[in-house]
Amino acid sequence: MDAGARRSKIAALVLLGLGVAFYLTFAVGEMAGGDINGLQHLPPAVILALLLWVAWRRPRRAGIALLVIAVPFDGAYVALLLIRHLPLVWALVVALPPIVAGLLLVRAGGHGPGAR
Repeated sequence: MDAGARRSKIAALVLLGLGVAFYLTFAVGEMAGGDINGLQHLPPAVILALLLWVAWRRPRRAGIALLVIAVPFDGAYVALLLIRHLPLVWALVVALPPIVAGLLLVRAGGHGPGAR
């Protein structure tokens, strides 16, 4: 793996890790306050954590999977915010990091004979 691909992989793993921390913070915060609805933040945290684990071993596969999952869901989220006339910056905080991480992982995975 060349230096650029290695940096791309590290940046993507950091973005995914921050996503996991983001969702877990909301889950723990809401449940600590007595709100059982904090459980709704656990599925995205688990999915991102699994993708983080896969990305560690197989960056290209994880990047493609992340893009296949993130683009439609994030597009729907952006559309929902636009329909409700809410600030688009909210969508950017949640929608952009998985897409950027997916692109970085695809770049990190390469396409040569030694790429995984």
